[in-house]
Amino acid sequence: MGIITDIKPNKGKNRDRTYVYLDKEYCFSVRSRTWISFNLKVGDEADCDELKEKEKFIWKKLYGTDSWEKEKIRLHYVSTWIKKYIPYVDVVISGFGADTTDYIAQHPEEKGEPDMQVVLENTNTVVLFLEVTGTEYKRGNDYWIRPDKIDYIQKHKEKDIWVALHYADDKKIIWIKPFIDKKYTHVEKNLKGAIEYFVVFNDDSPEVKTSQQFKNYIDRIVDEKRT
Repeated sequence: MGIITDIKPNKGKNRDRTYVYLDKEYCFSVRSRTWISFNLKVGDEADCDELKEKEKFIWKKLYGTDSWEKEKIRLHYVSTWIKKYIPYVDVVISGFGADTTDYIAQHPEEKGEPDMQVVLENTNTVVLFLEVTGTEYKRGNDYWIRPDKIDYIQKHKEKDIWVALHYADDKKIIWIKPFIDKKYTHVEKNLKGAIEYFVVFNDDSPEVKTSQQFKNYIDRIVDEKRT
C-alpha cells in the first residue's frame, strides 16, 4: 500500500484523463469520468495495482453481479417474447458473457457485440442480430443506448443489428434500429457515481420502432430467406 500524494487532471490533448501519484511516484492515468467513483483524495492509502485493476473493469465492479442477474432476466424476457409472437424463428444467445452471472475478468474482443442471433427455426440461417439492454424502469421520456453499441453496428454493416430496450417494471420492449451512416452525439449521465455516455432517442426518433414494426421486419426477412 502507498499514499496518494498527487492527483492531476490532464489539461492537454487528452483532457478526460486524470493522473494519479502514489508516494510521489506516477501510478497510472484514469478516465476522469470514472475516477470520481473511486472516492479517493490526496492522503488516502491505495495500492497501485488495485487501482489499475479497478479502472480496467470499472463498470463490472460498479454494477456488480446483481446487474448481471437482471441482464439474464432481460435476455429471457426478450427471447420468450420473440418465440411467442414470432414462433417460426429461434433465438441463440451468443454475446460475450451473456446469460451468465459469473464474474469474467476480461473484456470482449470488440465492445458492443450483440447478445443474440435470431435464426430461422431449426436452422443456422441468421435473420438478424439483437443487442439487448435496458433498466428496471424508464427514466423520463428518452431511451438511452451506449455509444459503443452503436459504434459496433456502424462498423459491421454486413450484419443486420437491432437493439431491444427492456424495461422490467413496465414489462415493455422498445425496438431501435440505428442508422448505419448517421453521426450520433452522446450526452453524459451520472450512474453509480461515475459518468457514462449515452446516445438518446425518443418516440419521435425514426430509429424507434414498435413491436409490430419489428415483427413485420422479421416477417419480410424470413419470407426472403425462404424463397
